[in-house]
Amino acid sequence: MPIDDDCWVYYINTDLMLTAPVNLAPLAQAMAPGDLPEESISCLHDSQADGDLYHSVFEASGPQGSYPTPDESIRALLDAIEQLPQALQPLWHACTKKTLDIGYNSGVTPRSVSHPIPIDTLLRMQSLGIDLCITVYSVGE
Repeated sequence: MPIDDDCWVYYINTDLMLTAPVNLAPLAQAMAPGDLPEESISCLHDSQADGDLYHSVFEASGPQGSYPTPDESIRALLDAIEQLPQALQPLWHACTKKTLDIGYNSGVTPRSVSHPIPIDTLLRMQSLGIDLCITVYSVGE
């Protein structure tokens, strides 16, 4: 399949993906209450799957929609996690998987796209037990 020269490489957004053996609905409600201000966290998915496991997926939005860099999006998600009420901390710690998934659309221009994640952001992720994943979506999807 020929590649269209108009296909751009660009950052899409960063998702926080959680998996737990307990219902994550209270966590989803606290992080994404529904009355969305200009800058907010939204819950994209919250359900039970894979037998007894529950899954929730969140993303952060800024005043103009998606944040322009992964670091800005990650910091907004980390802020929301760090501001969780003490009563929900056991639910956060019950998560067996905590992953920040940075999404990019692939393409042919520009030649490269680079978005550094500063050490202070990585240290915050480490202290919360969050893994990092990078997903590149193929041209045409």
